[in-house]
Amino acid sequence: MVINVRLTLTVLLIAGLFFSCGKTNYPAYPDTVIGSAYPNICQTDNGFIMIWYEGDNEIVMSEFNGNDWSTKDTIVSSDRFFKNWADLPQIYHAGGDTFAVSWLEMSDEGTFDYDIKVAMSTNRGKTWTDPVVPHQDGIKGEHGFVSFFGFGKQTGLIWLDARAMMAGDQEHGMGTMRLYASTINPVGELGLEIMLDNMVCECCPTTAVNTSVGPLVAYRDRDNDETRNIRLTFVNGAHPSVPIHDDGWIIPGCPVNGPVLAANGEQVAIAWYTAPDNNSKVNIAFSHDGGLTFSDPIRIDNGSPIGRTDVVWLNNETILVSWLEEGTDTGELIIKSVNVDGRSKKVKSINVNSSRGSGYPKLAITGDFVFVTWTEPGVDGGIRSEWIRTSKLVEW
Repeated sequence: MVINVRLTLTVLLIAGLFFSCGKTNYPAYPDTVIGSAYPNICQTDNGFIMIWYEGDNEIVMSEFNGNDWSTKDTIVSSDRFFKNWADLPQIYHAGGDTFAVSWLEMSDEGTFDYDIKVAMSTNRGKTWTDPVVPHQDGIKGEHGFVSFFGFGKQTGLIWLDARAMMAGDQEHGMGTMRLYASTINPVGELGLEIMLDNMVCECCPTTAVNTSVGPLVAYRDRDNDETRNIRLTFVNGAHPSVPIHDDGWIIPGCPVNGPVLAANGEQVAIAWYTAPDNNSKVNIAFSHDGGLTFSDPIRIDNGSPIGRTDVVWLNNETILVSWLEEGTDTGELIIKSVNVDGRSKKVKSINVNSSRGSGYPKLAITGDFVFVTWTEPGVDGGIRSEWIRTSKLVEW
């Protein structure tokens, strides 16, 4: 009987070792529910934080620390959210346990009458300051597409501002959208607001990073002839504002497709969608001097891109880029690794609903994994996520 027990244990141990050798262990997934939507992510000092809409009246957060997710916690509740597939709530790690968060709330009864609300936390999201409105115009109209960046001991932010547009209940106004910037300190006090650009595209997401030169922002600009290039601006005025490239895309309306920046010391990567002459493209470009100059665009799409890009640095030589592409039946979320010398390879293709309801898919990196998340629209839909191992992403 003893011999049989030992034999059984040996067999079980061998089987367990064999099973574990063939098993791929992935981290846990966030605690999202049916009806959750529009996740957004910021990297932290030990992982990343994800925020999302939990239903229509709550914005919640959960932090992944490299091993586990924190219990999700409600940041703010409201029955006045302006919930938009492209204009997501934003969260930003300002260092230590200090975070900034922004969201949109209706300010009046017009379809596009909404304000930006911003709050700060100095205890890693346990409590938040009373929300403030960074735009001081008092006009009922569109204010949104926030991006945060570091600005000394304060947190900087930019946003699209419709104070110069004529208000309308059912459609966008007839004036011009502007780009503004301001700051907020850890206790929730606002600085002065400044105008960065007096004519920009009306509803494309913005992006911002801190580089060795200073805070760099990118956004879709708008010229009088309706050319809509991606423009780069240093908030501290370290370098003249310039387009990343003269794409020559003339379109008499906003494509709701903004750029995304990612910084890694002196190196900066940017990805963006453009479609001159109805030729859709996803381009990337690299800077090796803190964003002062960039390489020529490198086209990386598969031929039928929808856009909605995201970018993270894998190491000093390689980025990971994601975007949506038209698929056979629905859409595909394509993820590629791209070396700074322009070499690229496909990492992952995920079937994703390509409608606006899928929002802007987001990437984060932690340890040996990349996390990707998006929204699956529909009655039984909600936030979907996948983990990807990084071990083979940079092998060429």
